[in-house]
Amino acid sequence: MADIPAMLGEAQRAKRALDAFLLAANVTDLGEARVAATLCLTIGEQFGAALHLFEGGFSSHAPILIRSMLEALADLRNLVNDPNYVDQIRFDDARSNVALFSDYAKVDGMTAESLKTLKLWGDKAQPVVDELKAKGLSKLNAIEKFKLAGMAENYVSYRVLCSFSHGQLTTLLSRHAGKFELSYHRAAPEQTTKSMIAMALAIFCQAVEQLPKFSDSRDAQLRAQLDAIDTAWTKLNA
Repeated sequence: MADIPAMLGEAQRAKRALDAFLLAANVTDLGEARVAATLCLTIGEQFGAALHLFEGGFSSHAPILIRSMLEALADLRNLVNDPNYVDQIRFDDARSNVALFSDYAKVDGMTAESLKTLKLWGDKAQPVVDELKAKGLSKLNAIEKFKLAGMAENYVSYRVLCSFSHGQLTTLLSRHAGKFELSYHRAAPEQTTKSMIAMALAIFCQAVEQLPKFSDSRDAQLRAQLDAIDTAWTKLNA
């Protein structure tokens, strides 16, 4: 398998090639298409940020971003498969906002003006929750989201990535525990880093693969570029 610098170099080349398609695409004039585009763009940005972490010596924190990439990919695939999934995204957003504004209002020391603003925001979000709940929408758990997207096999990987995000003891010890002293700025094990780079690139490619479904991006040209990336990656790691 290639060494980490070579893998990062190839990943950067792939990003430049895929970014060209993202920047050239004209998004279809539909609300769900624009939401799909934002998911795809966010995945691309998170991929770039993860590469910076790998290159900057903070590889053990890159999985936090890759977790978000994987969940966004599930949302993206669900949305392009069913435009009505945008209502699920709206419901989850409004429901989360209502809970946040309500809890924030209970914090000690909030001024009257702040409480007024929080109530205003909550009053805007609550009707969205009520409307969509009346249509049968409810909270969609992560495993249900992955199954709906045809990505059930990725759920275990998602759970592993969550352990990096939630500060679990196993992850903390793997980052910092040594035999006689604690470590700081220690890179993740080489094989872990290689696996994470490969996973992040795969997620980004799968996201951009959806581009023709919500934009004027030409499928044949994009397919050829994705195949070229896959060929170069396979050759590098042969």
